[in-house]
Amino acid sequence: MPSSDLHASQQGFDRVLLTYGWVRSSYAAMRNLAQHGVQVWAADAFRVGMCQWSRHRRGFVKYPSHYADEMGFVRAVADACYQHRIGLIFPSHNETEILARHRGLLPTGTDALLPDAQLCELFNNKARSYALVESLGVRLPRRLAYADPAEVPAVFRELNQGSGVVVKLLTGNSAKGVFYPRGAEEAKALVEELVQRFELSVERLPQIEERVEGFGAGCSVAYWRGTMIQRFSHRRLREKIATGGTSTLRESFHCPAIEEDTRRIFDHVGWHGLAMAEFKVCPHTGRSWFIEVNPRMWGSIPLAIAAGAEFPHLLWTCAARGPDEALALARRVTVREGWRGRWLLGDMMLAASQTANMKLGKALRTLFRSGADSLDDFYWDDPCAFVGEFAHYMGRFLATRSTNPAEKGMLK
Repeated sequence: MPSSDLHASQQGFDRVLLTYGWVRSSYAAMRNLAQHGVQVWAADAFRVGMCQWSRHRRGFVKYPSHYADEMGFVRAVADACYQHRIGLIFPSHNETEILARHRGLLPTGTDALLPDAQLCELFNNKARSYALVESLGVRLPRRLAYADPAEVPAVFRELNQGSGVVVKLLTGNSAKGVFYPRGAEEAKALVEELVQRFELSVERLPQIEERVEGFGAGCSVAYWRGTMIQRFSHRRLREKIATGGTSTLRESFHCPAIEEDTRRIFDHVGWHGLAMAEFKVCPHTGRSWFIEVNPRMWGSIPLAIAAGAEFPHLLWTCAARGPDEALALARRVTVREGWRGRWLLGDMMLAASQTANMKLGKALRTLFRSGADSLDDFYWDDPCAFVGEFAHYMGRFLATRSTNPAEKGMLK
């Protein structure tokens, strides 16, 4: 066994606990790590999902929902690390901030991949992250301040000079908590309803901003204690929700403008871990606008891995063998530009919605015209993972009648 592998084994880094295991981003991380000989335990609040049913998992740990029982979730993760001699916790979704906040309760060293909790909190708040990004000279949509929902019609009229406005809760994900009112009074009623439903204080009033036109793009990064290890850019070609959100088809591309802005943001805060900055890019002028930061693993990470940017393995290498070896690995790989990745189940759900709305032609194009080079969620050598994903979405749909449900505590 090479000395670096022996060191990783002695430290327990060859055993990883991967949280939020049901989703395709977590499965991509599991698959990538397993291909490099890392043993991965899947962990989730549900027994049904991609990692739970994958042949690549070493084991499964069930924990309470981090939204419903934060401390119970943290204790369950810590107990699992002790029980299975886990060396590293690999967070996936919004539980990343919670684990970072309570890292002192986790076994020593298992928190090495977790970002700073205060930076997670900052980026998970749209108002605070916009203020930071604006101070760095990064272009973003115009926003207008207001202190009372009664002021919204005036704000709406001032902003609504072009393509309209967007109302956003300060915390949300995957298009949840984002709304597109069609008029001043509708905007006012929407803000009033959100304030009442989520019991929002003045400090957490929904953000109102201009709606900028262009395609969605993201620049993803891996940092180790302030040093960039890898970056990867992609643009969205098709989305499950027409107004934005999760993409079902996307491709890698090079965009210096958003890559420079992304580096400016994460260098400034001394980022650690995985993250993605999202932008809108005008296809005619090339102008870009910052939209948000996901301070965690992102949904389209299967594309990055398939195109050659192996973010999970690179971050693991930083912890197990050092950032210099991770940088050397990243430099030896040529990331493929123009590589298309497709979320198969997402396209199936989109086609079903298009069919229900009597758009059969669009549904057929969605299903049969992708030109994808890789799939996020279906592999012939591990078909049960896709079955687990389908079963999870079906179960959630039957319970909520939504293909994009929000858990209590997810939006605020």
